Amino acid sequence: MDIEKMELREAGDGAAAGEYDRAPKKYSWAEVRQAVHDLRKELSSLSTMVPMAISFRKLGNGKTRIYFLRTPQNGWEITLLYTDVTPSQQPSNSRLDWKPLIESNVALGVSSGKWSREEQLLWERQRVAAWGIASYELHPRTGRVLFPCASSLFIAEEGPNQSPPLVPRSLSTGWGAPLTPAMCPSLPALVAHAARGDVWLAGDTLRRPARLTYACKGRDERLAEDPRQAGVPCYVTQEEFSRYTGLWWQPKCDDDVFRIVYEEVDESEVKIFSFPSSQSSSGEVEEFRFPRAGTPNAKSILKLVTFRLQKATPTTVLDYYQEGNSERIVSECGGDSLEVTDIRWYELRNSLKETFPWLEYLARVGWTPCSQYVWVQLLDRKQQRLELALVPLGEFSARAGYENAPADMNPGETREHPCPNTQPIQVLVTETAPDAWVNVHDILHFLPSSPGTVQFIWASEETGHLHLYLITCAVPGKRAETLIDMLSEDESNAVGPNIISKEAITTGEWEVMGRKIWVDESRGLVYFVGLRETPLERHLYVAPYNPPRPHQVALLSSVGHSHTVDMDEDCSMAVITSSNISSVPSTRVYRVAHAPATMLLPHGTLVERACSESSDTRSFNGSWDSRSCDGDDDSEVSLLVRERSLSGIDVPPPQILSTRLSCGLMAYCTLWRCAGAGRRPTVLHVYGGPEVQTVTNSYKGIRQLRMHMLAARGFNVVAVDSRGSKHRGRAWEAAIKGKMGQVELDDQKSSSGWRRRRAASTWSASPYTAGATAGTCRCWGWRRGPTSSRCAWRARP
Repeated sequence: MDIEKMELREAGDGAAAGEYDRAPKKYSWAEVRQAVHDLRKELSSLSTMVPMAISFRKLGNGKTRIYFLRTPQNGWEITLLYTDVTPSQQPSNSRLDWKPLIESNVALGVSSGKWSREEQLLWERQRVAAWGIASYELHPRTGRVLFPCASSLFIAEEGPNQSPPLVPRSLSTGWGAPLTPAMCPSLPALVAHAARGDVWLAGDTLRRPARLTYACKGRDERLAEDPRQAGVPCYVTQEEFSRYTGLWWQPKCDDDVFRIVYEEVDESEVKIFSFPSSQSSSGEVEEFRFPRAGTPNAKSILKLVTFRLQKATPTTVLDYYQEGNSERIVSECGGDSLEVTDIRWYELRNSLKETFPWLEYLARVGWTPCSQYVWVQLLDRKQQRLELALVPLGEFSARAGYENAPADMNPGETREHPCPNTQPIQVLVTETAPDAWVNVHDILHFLPSSPGTVQFIWASEETGHLHLYLITCAVPGKRAETLIDMLSEDESNAVGPNIISKEAITTGEWEVMGRKIWVDESRGLVYFVGLRETPLERHLYVAPYNPPRPHQVALLSSVGHSHTVDMDEDCSMAVITSSNISSVPSTRVYRVAHAPATMLLPHGTLVERACSESSDTRSFNGSWDSRSCDGDDDSEVSLLVRERSLSGIDVPPPQILSTRLSCGLMAYCTLWRCAGAGRRPTVLHVYGGPEVQTVTNSYKGIRQLRMHMLAARGFNVVAVDSRGSKHRGRAWEAAIKGKMGQVELDDQKSSSGWRRRRAASTWSASPYTAGATAGTCRCWGWRRGPTSSRCAWRARP
């Protein structure tokens, strides 16, 4: 990838301002609509739907089965597909055929339009723009696949007489559409899910679905009278922190008690807003709770529900009928028909708010591998303090109840606990950012530890960039009993952090992506995606962590593309989707080799080999160092999805440019140049951060339809990642703190030269021409973009 350096000059240096080669053509609304339709179709045909939500499973015959979501050939609905990879120590270009996991003739209700409002709102917050199966869960040991579709839950499972394509069966669920379903790790026949504001249990071995919580009263028509819900995060948690589930199974069950930690949300203080219904033309109104700035947020309460299973005994004619119809399913699952019994609810001895008075957001929750602790990431309202804490299972010792639960399920006056507790809540890590904010991430991996300690891999921005650390903490074995012990506890009623050691695994003026890491505990290696080569490209790296050697981080992917990575549990196989700004994504399967050094070797071709001339894989010499990639050249490419160039259509591929800001820092821009020579009017696409990076060396395709459309209609479009954008370090991102609408607009003006500036004479078709004077440059954007556009109009009309 080549990056051109921009040179800004005054408007008088060159042609006269406002001079164009020809007057722009006027288009009717029908012509514009047809042009958008045609271009969307053209871009969609290039944007081959790449595999998504990739999972791996080791088969008994030694093969590895790769599961993924994708639109099948000659299909339009996203469905579940798979391919089997044969183990081999030699690089291979053999063809790997994808096959349907689900029988295509089975009606799942996709075309019926039976999608609930809850599902649609969840997809909107997850940015899902798909039709069909949008998500699934695989149980690797049994091969059982669970997926929601059209307000129903489906199970597909291989058996002695069943092989793909499988005929899925529907699970009977509770009220409403099942959201964020999750299989029990120790008994995958059980599925917990949220529905209508409560946690439910479904399963093909259960006589009937069981309601596990009673937080919601079920008064949909009166939102003000029903402010509580269980198993579903509040709007802010979903939209701002990208956490969409509110229930977590205990990983291991050592007794006959099943445990689920869940979040209960109280929105009684959150204001209700009414909007015209988007699904009705009769003037119906929908109500939503939305916390405006400065008003109270929803309150999160962490609870535990426990239950047991027992053999069901038919008691009614309906039960006998259902028992007879479920015999086949029960026999296949190797057990009798079961029913849920002994449901109990527990609260913490002291709530998280009492233990951490500054707590505002419950950002992340999970279980440790040993199943004896629940870990939580806690954030204050200003998002300047984050703590990672361990909650012992015994802290859930206060019996709880629900007002509208059956009387025999609510506890009496006695306070019980599910297991004896001798440990306090342990704070492992404290992060503060008084000059900025703390970015929440998903990097946390617990390692095998010696008694009295806990060791884990964590990511931190303490050096100004997000990097990996190996941390060992002491975990006390008992609660404070003496006066000295009590005085040593801090004001939050929790102990710690008691850090024994903290060692950097990575370091430097670059960032680790905060979504996913893969740990090979047998070799002491951690694989991650980072931005060492350039902030514009995501690459796969490997680094030793036992012991850490920050200067031995190795690049595994090829320079010139940006990569999306998925790896299997033992880090022996990777599926990598690669693209750059001028070519659509291609997906490859690799085997991870370790001799003489860790490298990626191709492991089969799913579709026709890509033409090497259609993509630019050259190393570049810009503001970063180019590094070679061992074992990953173009002659050994194993493709799942073919790579195609954008040059085949009448839409010139965009360009990436760099420019020096007035503050002395380097900024990157993307230019969509209209076809043909001559000067053109300019459209400036603005966002301004935070949390978003718009300029990357990756193909965004249909997501940038508006930019391509404007370029096709005779406009030049430019987007600038100003200060405040993501993945340039804390100082770069935090520059807009307290100055939103000022700093980023200064950078936009400094980089684009709109108003009295123009580009060098070699840029005759760029947006930085003399024509880019006041009145010819327009600003627009989405989400925070409209705010930036209004600020630009107000400050620099």
